[in-house]
Amino acid sequence: MTSEPTPRLSGVAGVVLTVRFLTELALLGGLALAGTQLGGGVVLAIVDAVLLPVAAAAVWGLFIAPKASRRLPEPARFLVEFALFAATGVVLALVGWVIAGIVLAVVGIGVAALTRRVAEDG
Repeated sequence: MTSEPTPRLSGVAGVVLTVRFLTELALLGGLALAGTQLGGGVVLAIVDAVLLPVAAAAVWGLFIAPKASRRLPEPARFLVEFALFAATGVVLALVGWVIAGIVLAVVGIGVAALTRRVAEDG
């Protein structure tokens, strides 16, 4: 078993990538929160709260993640990421979390754009 050293995050790129990871977690949490409000009953709310973030994570893992097997080239990768954050913002707004939806969408999309400027292979 060989172990490769993990790259250390430092400087501005490290901060941006850390904030990017936090926005990814907020995206999943926002979808789970919205899912709890979408269901017509307890069972549907639980199903929505699980399926929405799982679907987003699957899209992210397939097309956006650095080690994705089918990673999209730029700008398609940015557009998919933009769509995920925008859709999450809209869904949060629709269930009554308007400010949270706007903040998540704006910050997520902004950090996604900043990542492409600051961090190599973001």
